[in-house]
This record gives sequence, structure tokens and C-alpha cells, in this order.
Amino acid sequence: MEIMFKASCHEALSLLSTQKFSAILVHNTDDGEGLEFLVHARQLQPIATRLLLAENLTETEVREGINKAHVFRFMRWPMGEKEIWDHLDSALKKHSTYLSRSQLLRESSFQNKQLEALTHSLEGLVDERTQYIEMSHREEEEKLNRERQLIRFIKDLGTQTSFEEILSILRKELRKFHKMGDPILAYRLGDDKTFFLSFHSGHFNQTETNIGHEFPHSPEVPSAELIRYFANHFGRPFVKAYVVPLELRLTSHFVGHDAEAILCIENSLSDKEIGPFIDFMSDRMRPLSMALDRVLLENQLSSFSYRWEKTFDGMRDPIAIVDVDYQVVRANRKFADRFLHGKCYESFAHRRTPCEGCPVPEALKKSQPSAGQIQVGGRVYQVHSYPVLLEQSSRPTNIVNQYVDITQSRELYLRMLQSEKMGAIGMLAGNIAHELNNPLTGLRSLAQVLLQETLKEPTLHADLLEIEKAAARSQRIIKNLLDFSKGENQPLEYISVDEVIERTLPMLKSALRTHRLEVDLQTLAHSVLVEPHLLQQVVFNLINNACQAMKENGRLKVSSYSGRSSVYIEIEDTGPGIPIEIQKRIFEPFFTTKKEGHGTGLGLSMSKSIIEKFGGTIQFQNVEPHGCRFLIVLPQKTPES
Repeated sequence: MEIMFKASCHEALSLLSTQKFSAILVHNTDDGEGLEFLVHARQLQPIATRLLLAENLTETEVREGINKAHVFRFMRWPMGEKEIWDHLDSALKKHSTYLSRSQLLRESSFQNKQLEALTHSLEGLVDERTQYIEMSHREEEEKLNRERQLIRFIKDLGTQTSFEEILSILRKELRKFHKMGDPILAYRLGDDKTFFLSFHSGHFNQTETNIGHEFPHSPEVPSAELIRYFANHFGRPFVKAYVVPLELRLTSHFVGHDAEAILCIENSLSDKEIGPFIDFMSDRMRPLSMALDRVLLENQLSSFSYRWEKTFDGMRDPIAIVDVDYQVVRANRKFADRFLHGKCYESFAHRRTPCEGCPVPEALKKSQPSAGQIQVGGRVYQVHSYPVLLEQSSRPTNIVNQYVDITQSRELYLRMLQSEKMGAIGMLAGNIAHELNNPLTGLRSLAQVLLQETLKEPTLHADLLEIEKAAARSQRIIKNLLDFSKGENQPLEYISVDEVIERTLPMLKSALRTHRLEVDLQTLAHSVLVEPHLLQQVVFNLINNACQAMKENGRLKVSSYSGRSSVYIEIEDTGPGIPIEIQKRIFEPFFTTKKEGHGTGLGLSMSKSIIEKFGGTIQFQNVEPHGCRFLIVLPQKTPES
């Protein structure tokens, strides 16, 4: 720290002009020169701390010192040296504070300038980024609007079901470009015929031609030859156009060869305007191709389905397509006219469970055609099930069922077998009768002669009588066997059911040998009008069935009795009875619970037909504790009635 003293204000002012000072202390005189010096000192060195030492100061001088000279401190003279140094020390501290503050102000000013420059730079960057973001936003908005328009276009196409609707939507979309003609669609399905779909005076038209021309495979301005091709077909000039090819992948796969289509759009766009139009069409090529491909495929499928429906409807057999849950998907007229749609066994057989013998499970399991027989309402159907495989290694998704009614053919076949069997029995009985009747007749005649000669010998007479009766019984059995084996359509006879039963029982001795037979016949005096051999076959079937039902030694009761105007035959066994679940089916043709080869399933069905043929009924019921009873009711008739 350096301290300088000057005696006059003039010297001090010159010194202030050349050097810097931290504090200035002036001793004021009565002439006020010191205060004036401080005013000049403030102008020369404004940051220096100014102190004024005076003996007397007026209020005006103090104000002037504060306002003009910015005096830091006023001191009254006389004053001790220590006090003066204390005031100077305060002044120096004040000056140091001024310097620090000034430095801070300078640094702050510099930083403010830098901040201003940075702010200006950031503002420029923000403006640049803002413009970029606004530009990007506009581009995104334009892109989003394009996507929205494209999505709306695709949605509109997705709901259309005809070429006219699709071309109408495209026609509406093209209005934004102005200078555009109506779109023209041309397509062919692999043959020489080309179809044209267009609008004329606002009306939709479809035309065709056998004249072909190669379609382009990429979007382009069409060649002069193609322009001429369109002009010749429509009979008007084509000035300028743009052609877009459309891919018909599904239709090509369906028809088995390449299907192709092009979209021709007339326009008068300039080279500058054609770019946005090409972009517009590029965005819509794929959706248009898919929509047109779908509509064309639907038309082909509809035509194909119509031909198949007519083909199936012309078949005489019911045909149905069912899924894996037996639900009927489609059926021909023969099936649908007779039955309701639903599950096949509900609609066709009126059942709640799948039909017995249904081949559908086996066809689904093996993925191969299968066949089986089902019975529906007294009819027998041969069901052929053909699995539908979408892929070679996949599981079947549907089954095609063909229902062939074999009731009549099978019944005729089994009746033929029955006739052949009865014919063989008849031939056998005829041979037996031929071989045995003559000896038996001779035996009976000789026995009768000897009976007349042995009247006086009782033992020999009784023996000869038994021989004669045995021979007569043998001839009667042979006659019953011949009657039993007669064919159908024999003349009706008035006969007692007791006689029919008595004729039949001897032929069942083998079946009855392990069972106890109880016979109670009370209608010998009452007659019925029947073909005896057919009634005999009914009794034979019922008794034979009863014997087969009784696995162990049982009891068989055969009885007859008359009512008011009917004759009743009861055949009761002690077998297991008929289960409830099959009671409704036992009279159905070909229904049998016996093992294959042990029964045809025609016995009870034929018995019921025979009894009803004679105006009677046949019924059954289970009896307690176990067993079954069949009741035949026939109208009582006499020759007089």
C-alpha cells in the first residue's frame, strides 16, 4: 500500500489524472476548495473512496458532498491519528468491495453477453428445429392422412361383393385428381375370352370378346397396340391412359391356370401431376388386387357350388356333409326335403346318440373311406363315409355320407335265401316222403290186417296197435314238414290254431329237449282264416327264439284261448326277457342281437308282417321274475261268416 500526500488541490488533481488510488482524504478549508476537489476526484476516479476532514460543515455542504462528490465519510477535525487510520481502513475496505463488485459486474456483463450469444444461437437452433419438426409433422400428417385414406379405402373394399361396387369406390377415389376418366377392368381366366367391366353414362356395363392381347406385368403407360385394342373394343378413341396389373393369386389357384387382370384409367394429367397419381395407385394396387381376387373367386365358387348342388340334388340317394361333431354342414335335396338340419343322427334317424353301425368314427380315425349299415324307421341304409382331407397329412375336417337304401334289395335277397332254404327243406321233405311214405303205408296196412287177426291175443294186439300209431305219426310228421316248406301265396284256409301248433311242436323236439314244455290249447273249436304254413312259420320262429333265449333248463308254455271275436296264442319262456333299450326295435327288419351268422334279423319282422297280413296283431311283454311272453291275436272266422 502506498500513501501520497499533496499540499494543494491542483497538484493532487494532476496526480489523479495519471495514477489510480483506492482512497482520497481531503482536509477541507473554509473556502470550500476541498469539497470542490472531491467533486473533480469523483469524475476522474469514480471508484475511489472519498473522505472529507473539516472543522465545520454546514448542512448544505454535507448534502453537496453526498450528492455531488459521493463522499464516503465526513470527519470532524481535530481527530486523533488512530481514528484517521481507522476511517482510512474502512475506506480501503469499501474500495475493495467496490473493486470486487466491479469485477463481478464485469464478469456478469461478460457472462450476460455470452449468455445472450448462446441464447441467440439456441433461438436459431430452436427455430431451425421447430421448422424441421413442423416440416416433419406436416409430412407425418400427410403420411397419416394417406394411411387413413388407404385404411378407409381397404375397409370400403372389404364390404363389397361385386365388381360394380369395387369400381364405384375406385371411381370415387379418383375424383380428387380431376382430369380422370372412369376406370376400366379387363380380366381373363386362362382361356381366350376377355371380360371388360366399365361405366358408360354412369351405368355399369360388362362386355366380353374372344380377341386376345397380352397384358402388361407392371404399371405403365400402355403401348400403342394395347391402346388400339381398347379403342377397337369400346368403339371410341383412347388418347392417354395408365395401366395397372392386378394379381389374382387365389383365382389362379382355383381355376388351375393363370388368371390375369389389368386396370386401365384414362387421364389428361401433365408430367408434373402424374407422379402423385402413380404413388396413389401404387398404394392401392395390392388392396384392389385382393378385393377383385376375392370377388372373382366368390363368383367362381358360387358357380362351382351351384353346379355341384344341382349334381347332388339330381342323385337319388341322400347325401350329407357332416363335421367331426356329426353336425350337418350341407346336404342335397333328397336329404334336406325329408329331414331337418342338425346333427346327422338327430335329423336322419331321430336319435339322441350316433346310430349303431355308423361308419363316421372309423372314417375319422383311419382317414380312409368306410362303410356301415344303419336302421332308420324300419329301413336299412348302407352308409358310405368319405373323409375330407384338406392336406395329405392332416386329420379329416368333414365327412361326406352317402345313404343307400338297401331295405328292399336286402329283404328280397334274404327272402330269396329264405325261399331257397324252404325250397331245400321242401325238396328234402319230398324225398323223405317219397322214400318213407310207401314203406310206412305198407307197414300200416300190414299192421291193420294183423290187428284184425289178433283180436283174441290182447298183448300182441296192443303191440300191433302201437306199431300202427307210430307209422301214422311218422306219416303225419312228414306231411307237416311238407306243409311247413310250402312257398308263399298259398290259398287261405279255415283252420284251428291248435292244429297249427300241434303240427309245429314235433319239428322242435330237438330245440325243446332241455326245457320243460307246457301246452294248454283250448281253441280247437274256433277257426281262423290264414295260410297254415305261414302261421306255422310264425309259431316255429317264436318257440325257437324262446328256446334260444333260455340258456339253461327252462320252462316253455304254449297256450291258446278264444275271446269274443278273436283267437289268442301265448308263448311264454323263462329267459332273461327283452332289454328295455331294444324293445322298440325288435320288429325292425334285420335287427338281431345274435352273433353274425346265427340270425338274419328277419324272423320277428316277417312274423309281424304275416300276422298283420291276416288282420291280426303280435305283441310282447316281459314277465316277472324273468321271462318274456308273446301274444298273437287273430280274428276268429268261420266259413259261415
